[in-house]
Amino acid sequence: MTSPPQVPLRRVLPNIPFVARNPIKYFSRYVKDYGADFLLAIGGSRLTHFTVNADVIQHVLQRNHKNYHKSVIQTRDLARYLGHGLLTNNGEPWLTQRRLIQPGFHRKRLASLVTEMQAVINRCCTGLDQVATSGEATSLHGLTTDLVFRVIARAIFTDGFNDEETKELNEAIDAVQGYVIYPVRMPFLRGPLRWIGQERKHLQITTEVRARIQLRIEDRRAGEPKDDLLQMLLDSRYEDSGEPMEDQQLVDEIMILFAAGHETSANALAWTLWLLDQHPEVREKIRAEIAVVETEGPVGFKSARKLTYLTQVIEESMRMYPPAWITDRVALTDDQAGGYNISSGTSIAVFIHGLHHNPEYWDSPESFRPERMSAAAKKTRHPMCYLPFGAGPRLCIGNHFAMLEMQLILVRLLRDYDFVFPEDAGTVGKKALITLQMDREVKVNLRKR
Repeated sequence: MTSPPQVPLRRVLPNIPFVARNPIKYFSRYVKDYGADFLLAIGGSRLTHFTVNADVIQHVLQRNHKNYHKSVIQTRDLARYLGHGLLTNNGEPWLTQRRLIQPGFHRKRLASLVTEMQAVINRCCTGLDQVATSGEATSLHGLTTDLVFRVIARAIFTDGFNDEETKELNEAIDAVQGYVIYPVRMPFLRGPLRWIGQERKHLQITTEVRARIQLRIEDRRAGEPKDDLLQMLLDSRYEDSGEPMEDQQLVDEIMILFAAGHETSANALAWTLWLLDQHPEVREKIRAEIAVVETEGPVGFKSARKLTYLTQVIEESMRMYPPAWITDRVALTDDQAGGYNISSGTSIAVFIHGLHHNPEYWDSPESFRPERMSAAAKKTRHPMCYLPFGAGPRLCIGNHFAMLEMQLILVRLLRDYDFVFPEDAGTVGKKALITLQMDREVKVNLRKR
């Protein structure tokens, strides 16, 4: 057993400011030069084992997952702003919450939410009709973010926020997520950001969002029960004590649902619509599939499963542009994986974007090929070479919700609108923050079909 090759400090140190701005570009170069596993001193000091090796990833995230916890970046730094919920907990606290919340995301539960989801999409499209009629360009990311946030807000609170409150809540959570990446990625900025009041400002935004959520919880307790995710959380009881969640934990979990659930899907939708502009033949094939499925009625929970090609397109989009482009773990004890020694305390960076573009697992990885996501093609690949929702016991609890949400939204958008992109849309690049975004705002014109 050996250690992976280490990127020399003489190469790392001059690139630190550039890596902070474009980590995917530089991490991908290191993969090309040093292989699927390499050691990198982040910030010139913290040594991290980077990997795009599916065998190593399977060991860390699945086979020996109990030996690997999330790092303080997620469990402390992000938790300051998003709370201690499923995304930011480790060990027994995480497992306890997972067991409590899991039933809320079973397929039967999702079926009951479809009517609410469709109602939100219909209302949003009424607004998009006005945009199309006006002829004014609109922000692609703004459009998908607004749609997704309204859907998830309604799924959690069917009697909660009105349109204006939803918009304000969306902007607040976006502001927090846009900020927290900087002190996380560049720890040397924590002091300056604190001194100029940015830390205090964004912690205050978090406090205000939590207060709004708390009010909705109290309103629900005083009113009638509903068939939504909030009610599921309120009705849940811990197995050992039979007690419900305390309010602080309840707010934490709702914060996590908002933060983790809307930005990822919104980015995936934006990238998918952009890819379809680049590949009109794929777009028309999707429309033909939608037309066939809709001969039996509007697309709903059951009929969405018949949209096999649309599902392949979404999955291939998330391969090329994974919303969660990297994740990490820390080894609790000495271990071995993929022929490498892993010492206790070692940080493991699972470079998901690099994994999804690794030519060992993907033929022509830079090409958009939805057919590679067919059931038959999936059987030929390593089970851990595709991780849009993570893997192992910490697989995203909302993966089925996210896929259904994206299917329903795309069905409506592609059926009713043409998206007219600017001529330079093909030059859009990647901006790796907490999630993988476009590197610039893309304005599109909508036309009714």
